[in-house]
Amino acid sequence: MSRQYINCADTAKLMRAALKAQFPGVKFSVRSSVYSGGASINVSWTDGPFKDQVESLAERYEGATFDGMNDLKEYHTSLVYFDGDPVPREVRYGSDFVFYNRDLSDEYVQALSYEGQQVLDRNQDTSGQVFGLQTQYKAAVLASDYGTIYGPYIYGQNIVYHLSQHIPARNNQPMGVK
Repeated sequence: MSRQYINCADTAKLMRAALKAQFPGVKFSVRSSVYSGGASINVSWTDGPFKDQVESLAERYEGATFDGMNDLKEYHTSLVYFDGDPVPREVRYGSDFVFYNRDLSDEYVQALSYEGQQVLDRNQDTSGQVFGLQTQYKAAVLASDYGTIYGPYIYGQNIVYHLSQHIPARNNQPMGVK
């Protein structure tokens, strides 16, 4: 079995191609960084798939793990079949770690806010409270004068985050929202 090292930039190219094949129509930014002590890849995208979906594909390209208990970075290899190879190659990817950042577009957040308002309205304790990012300044002003007023706003923002983790974006709209 042959052993091969793939540098960080080429690892990022492989990852970009795999993400494009798995999630067509989603634009990913895949950037590699090499620095003293290691290398990493940053993957960013807007709306689209959940972080755990992207992570399950992209983590295959990590060439190291970190044991925080022992403060130890350990390198590892992967067995990879390349086109035309009858047997897998042992590969050491040049990226030690992969970091992820899923942004949410204003349109997606607005649609999620609609969903969040529906959640608030169904809850007896929060029914009638206004939910939305447009109340941010007002909520901050009220919070400085009346600390308890800020609570529903924070609760609402947690709903948006929660919804963004569980309602996939399709054409910048969560499923079920027209």
